[in-house]
Amino acid sequence: MQNFYTWWTDKPDINNPGTIHQILAYGNLEALKDLKKNLGEQKLKQVFLEKPQKVYTPSAFNFISKFILGISDQIDEARYLKTTPRHIG
Repeated sequence: MQNFYTWWTDKPDINNPGTIHQILAYGNLEALKDLKKNLGEQKLKQVFLEKPQKVYTPSAFNFISKFILGISDQIDEARYLKTTPRHIG
Protein backbone atom coordinates (compact mmCIF):
# COMPACT_ATOMS: atom_id res chain seq x y z
CA MET A 1 0.00 0.00 0.00
CA GLN A 2 1.37 3.39 -0.99
CA ASN A 3 1.52 6.11 1.65
CA PHE A 4 0.45 9.52 0.30
CA TYR A 5 1.47 11.47 3.41
CA THR A 6 4.86 13.17 3.46
CA TRP A 7 5.93 14.52 6.81
CA TRP A 8 9.44 15.54 5.82
CA THR A 9 11.67 15.21 2.82
CA ASP A 10 14.96 16.78 1.87
CA LYS A 11 13.86 16.94 -1.79
CA PRO A 12 10.31 18.34 -2.03
CA ASP A 13 8.36 17.99 -5.29
CA ILE A 14 8.35 21.62 -6.41
CA ASN A 15 6.00 20.84 -9.30
CA ASN A 16 3.18 20.07 -6.85
CA PRO A 17 1.01 23.15 -6.14
CA GLY A 18 0.49 22.03 -2.55
CA THR A 19 4.22 21.83 -1.97
CA ILE A 20 4.73 25.24 -3.57
CA HIS A 21 2.15 26.84 -1.28
CA GLN A 22 3.60 25.14 1.80
CA ILE A 23 7.06 26.48 0.99
CA LEU A 24 5.68 29.96 0.30
CA ALA A 25 3.65 30.00 3.52
CA TYR A 26 6.13 28.34 5.89
CA GLY A 27 9.56 28.40 4.25
CA ASN A 28 12.43 30.64 5.29
CA LEU A 29 13.96 33.22 2.95
CA GLU A 30 16.53 30.74 1.66
CA ALA A 31 13.79 28.23 0.77
CA LEU A 32 11.81 30.98 -0.99
CA LYS A 33 14.90 32.04 -2.94
CA ASP A 34 15.61 28.43 -3.99
CA LEU A 35 11.98 27.89 -5.02
CA LYS A 36 11.98 31.05 -7.13
CA LYS A 37 15.30 30.10 -8.72
CA ASN A 38 14.36 26.49 -9.50
CA LEU A 39 10.76 27.04 -10.59
CA GLY A 40 11.05 30.47 -12.18
CA GLU A 41 9.19 33.62 -11.22
CA GLN A 42 6.51 33.35 -13.93
CA LYS A 43 5.65 29.72 -13.11
CA LEU A 44 5.60 30.53 -9.39
CA LYS A 45 3.18 33.43 -9.96
CA GLN A 46 1.04 31.26 -12.23
CA VAL A 47 0.68 28.51 -9.63
CA PHE A 48 0.04 31.05 -6.85
CA LEU A 49 -2.72 32.80 -8.81
CA GLU A 50 -4.33 29.85 -10.62
CA LYS A 51 -4.21 27.21 -7.86
CA PRO A 52 -4.79 29.05 -4.56
CA GLN A 53 -4.70 27.22 -1.24
CA LYS A 54 -5.97 28.38 2.14
CA VAL A 55 -2.70 28.03 4.07
CA TYR A 56 -1.66 31.67 4.60
CA THR A 57 -1.92 34.03 7.54
CA PRO A 58 -2.78 37.62 6.52
CA SER A 59 0.80 38.79 7.10
CA ALA A 60 2.34 35.85 5.19
CA PHE A 61 -0.11 36.37 2.30
CA ASN A 62 0.78 40.07 2.01
CA PHE A 63 4.52 39.39 2.24
CA ILE A 64 4.45 36.64 -0.41
CA SER A 65 2.09 38.36 -2.85
CA LYS A 66 3.59 41.85 -2.64
CA PHE A 67 7.28 41.41 -1.85
CA ILE A 68 8.28 37.92 -3.00
CA LEU A 69 6.08 37.66 -6.11
CA GLY A 70 5.60 41.39 -6.81
CA ILE A 71 1.89 41.08 -7.58
CA SER A 72 0.30 44.53 -7.63
CA ASP A 73 -3.16 43.48 -8.85
CA GLN A 74 -6.01 42.96 -6.40
CA ILE A 75 -6.26 39.33 -5.22
CA ASP A 76 -9.23 37.70 -3.46
CA GLU A 77 -7.71 37.05 -0.03
CA ALA A 78 -10.54 34.70 0.94
CA ARG A 79 -9.07 32.10 -1.45
CA TYR A 80 -5.72 32.15 0.42
CA LEU A 81 -6.29 32.98 4.09
CA LYS A 82 -6.75 30.06 6.45
CA THR A 83 -8.76 32.34 8.76
CA THR A 84 -11.61 32.86 6.27
CA PRO A 85 -14.51 30.42 5.89
CA ARG A 86 -14.39 28.03 2.97
CA HIS A 87 -16.78 28.59 0.09
CA ILE A 88 -18.28 25.25 -0.89
CA GLY A 89 -20.29 24.97 -4.05
